[in-house]
Amino acid sequence: MHASHHDNSISVSNLTKVYGSSRAVDSLTIDVNSGDLFGFLGPNGAGKTTTIRMLCGLLLPTAGKAKVAGYDVVKDSLKTRRIIGLLPESAGFYNSMNAEEYLLYFAALYGIKAQAAKMRVEDLLEKVGLANKSFAPIGYYSRGMKQRLGLARALINEPRILFLDEPTLGLDPKGQHDIQRILIQLNHEKGITIFLSSHALGEVSSLCNRVAIVNHGRLVAQGTIHELRQLAGDSRRAIIRVLNTQEAQKALSTLPYPVDVDVANGLTSVTVQEATDSANAVLRSFDKLGLQIYEVRRLDMSLEEIFLKLTGKTEAGSRTRLERPRDDLEIERYGRK
Repeated sequence: MHASHHDNSISVSNLTKVYGSSRAVDSLTIDVNSGDLFGFLGPNGAGKTTTIRMLCGLLLPTAGKAKVAGYDVVKDSLKTRRIIGLLPESAGFYNSMNAEEYLLYFAALYGIKAQAAKMRVEDLLEKVGLANKSFAPIGYYSRGMKQRLGLARALINEPRILFLDEPTLGLDPKGQHDIQRILIQLNHEKGITIFLSSHALGEVSSLCNRVAIVNHGRLVAQGTIHELRQLAGDSRRAIIRVLNTQEAQKALSTLPYPVDVDVANGLTSVTVQEATDSANAVLRSFDKLGLQIYEVRRLDMSLEEIFLKLTGKTEAGSRTRLERPRDDLEIERYGRK
């Protein structure tokens, strides 16, 4: 890396925020490396937004320390604010302005010269897919358009570190995909460190190279998804689907594996724990029984399973507030009151 490459890391040590008798964030210690696309995961009320607000200098910590790009978030908050971008969970917009006026207004707050600001605003509106709607008053924007505009605003000062709080919540699949694509591009091409707080586990597992899971304001685990998988005691599984005949039914009933009969397609699925047998040994035994194998699929533990396994270890009285969702859409739907 050339000399102008800055330290874009975030280092958080025992960060704590107390409101009255409740600890919204409880001695949180996390490390985000320069250039990470870092996922910050947890159920509602886990302290994610509070943490982001402290890291962005919008909220004073009760205790602990945090450095963003080497700057102390309390002592050097003015310096940090110049080099970070934030897309908050619910951003306020000036509804009578149009997108271009709105972004020019923020560019002026950052002291960006008029000529440069004009070019940057055009460029950003293009990037977030609002170029053809830049003259409509923001009051007419859909939630998805506001989210895109919020992202453009977060990028106006060409930040080195970008904080995003639930960036795709409430967006349709196209909007989600567009924002994810922009984030990957910013991260890969410009080396921007991205700190992404989200409920959408599928989104995090496809985007992020490292993840921290928090619950009740405390860190549950952090690392790559592979490391978290090991921590959760990953038991790899294979699903083997065989042609469903009466003979097959009989043969399958003798096997020590759970059988899931899906006769609709004339197939039966058998779930095998990889720990017990190597897949090849299993396939040989299926062969011996004369079962016609149609498909074999290996399943890694998904981030959702890891999450539930790790956050489920909370003290008995407090059920993790994220019930077992069927898919990310369920999380989106129930995640917000």
